[in-house]
Amino acid sequence: MATQEQVREALTQKLSGLQGEGGGTSLEVLEVRVPSVFPKLLLKIQVSVSGQLWEVSLDYQGHEASLVSGDLTEDTLNYLGFLVRTHLFEWWHTKDTEKFSARMGKRLD
Repeated sequence: MATQEQVREALTQKLSGLQGEGGGTSLEVLEVRVPSVFPKLLLKIQVSVSGQLWEVSLDYQGHEASLVSGDLTEDTLNYLGFLVRTHLFEWWHTKDTEKFSARMGKRLD
């Protein structure tokens, strides 16, 4: 099983910097923290979007959490990076209308 530090380092490499989705919105991943890898994968990601600073909590269980239960292969990291990026953009676009999404993010500035 990958350690919290291994997951943090790998995801930081995959996600750091400016991320775009093609729709005009960009977010910058500033920091990735991994408070837990088992039994659930918990990520705390600090992002800058539209001049605002946020911390977003992503909580993965089941299949997604099991992605880090073995070796962190390039394919696994690519998929996990894609999943996290997708969820960050989904959170950004739904945080003002969905209660669940609103609870995932905390504005820091």
